[in-house]
Amino acid sequence: MISACWLAVWIACFGFGMAVVYRTGLRIERWSRTLGLVYLVLIGPSVPILAWLAADRIVTVEQASCEELDPAADRLSGMSPSEFRVRCIATQDNSDWLARRKI
Repeated sequence: MISACWLAVWIACFGFGMAVVYRTGLRIERWSRTLGLVYLVLIGPSVPILAWLAADRIVTVEQASCEELDPAADRLSGMSPSEFRVRCIATQDNSDWLARRKI
């Protein structure tokens, strides 16, 4: 479900971005053909990347937190449950343990 929403948002952003770049390129091309071509070659490839970033910002994916005992598979962001546990253990805040150790 989320991937379909993400894809729809990406397509919308991509289409809008390409329309804006194309129309701006045409206006620049009326003034200078070479400058219009340079604009389209330099700015055009950035549209899919910006659409990707916009889709990631608009469609948020809820990720599992380390406090959950058994998170659902769709919230693990492609990790296996064992890998998720290992990452949670590796990123624990051990500041209390370190403070006690220094005393």
